[in-house]
Amino acid sequence: MTTMSHICIRVLNLEKSIAFYKENLGLTIQREISMPDRGWELVFLGDGTTDYQLELCKETARTEPYALGDDTPHIGLVAQDFDELKAKHKAAGLIFDELNGTIYFIKDPDGHILEILPPK
Repeated sequence: MTTMSHICIRVLNLEKSIAFYKENLGLTIQREISMPDRGWELVFLGDGTTDYQLELCKETARTEPYALGDDTPHIGLVAQDFDELKAKHKAAGLIFDELNGTIYFIKDPDGHILEILPPK
């Protein structure tokens, strides 16, 4: 049996992405790894409640945005304070899609889709 550990996404601007996830979703830095021999800077974000993490990977030599494709995967996040967070995201103009008022979608600075769900 395996357990879930993390998901990795590539980002163009590490500082901008860290700020986005902290300010808009409350995620905080759990650990950082510098891999200059590979040309990567890695930052793992977490919610402080579960062990599951979001790994932000910055290719240090990259200067062009990533092409995410037509069938872009998304990251699902459960918001314990769903109504409050939704109001914050709506006021910031981040919501680009909503399904029956129960879940909604925002994008991070690199265009990764984030699905925000209410608690079960």
